Amino acid sequence: MKVLMHSFLFLFVIVSKGQTIEEPPVTNLPSSLSGLSITGHAYPISAIGDIHKSFMLKYGISKSFQLELQGFYDTYILSERFRSSVLAKVYLNKRLYLLGGVEAEIATENAGVGQTPYRLGFVAGAGYDVSENFMIELKSNVQLNQSTIGAFGEAQFVIPSVYTIGSKLKF
Repeated sequence: MKVLMHSFLFLFVIVSKGQTIEEPPVTNLPSSLSGLSITGHAYPISAIGDIHKSFMLKYGISKSFQLELQGFYDTYILSERFRSSVLAKVYLNKRLYLLGGVEAEIATENAGVGQTPYRLGFVAGAGYDVSENFMIELKSNVQLNQSTIGAFGEAQFVIPSVYTIGSKLKF
């Protein structure tokens, strides 16, 4: 048993000392963006009048830490929505990152009757920059309040805490 313990400790020391400490690489990927960046896009108005617009404001504090402000404006048949989130991203290497922050969504009923419903949530997840123009994110959104906001303007379909997989292609 004593020989086994000494062998284990010897291998542990060799493996732990043999690891190299890597600095985050300097690349042209969005993860290494320092300073301010603003992007946005909008979809054409659909046949039934839906409108979808979004913007993203990024501020790179360092090569491995970013703050983001995102905004999404959507109109549906029964309501219009504005959703905004403030996120912090910490890059673990040049492509993989963790994110966390808060999100708020406000729905304005077209009829204008009653109190304006809103939803608050905590967002956490991870993402991967596949290339300079393509990223994939896995996020969890946990609601912090009891909201009456439903999916796509329908109050009958309550939005639960959700897990989402998303991607963005920039061209």
